[in-house]
Amino acid sequence: MESVLTVRLDNRMKEQGIAVMKRCGYTPSEAVRRLFDYAVKNDDLPFDEREKPSKEEIGRLIAAFDECHTKRPINMTDDEIREARLGERYGSGAR
Repeated sequence: MESVLTVRLDNRMKEQGIAVMKRCGYTPSEAVRRLFDYAVKNDDLPFDEREKPSKEEIGRLIAAFDECHTKRPINMTDDEIREARLGERYGSGAR
């Protein structure tokens, strides 16, 4: 039994990719089948791990994390924190 795989790509990326595949002697379907064959046989992918984030992206992520998390110790119990958060979100007396 066969299955169909649908992928969304930018038109420019698609056309450039098809051109590369043609130069290498493959149709898009053949190339995708080879990718899946490789993945199944090797339990891996034939390319490097995902790109590492840039220094700017790392800085942005750290700043976003710091914005969401307190840097000072909290002297409240878990129940007190829960009550405070519920109060902030729904008004006092919310449970």
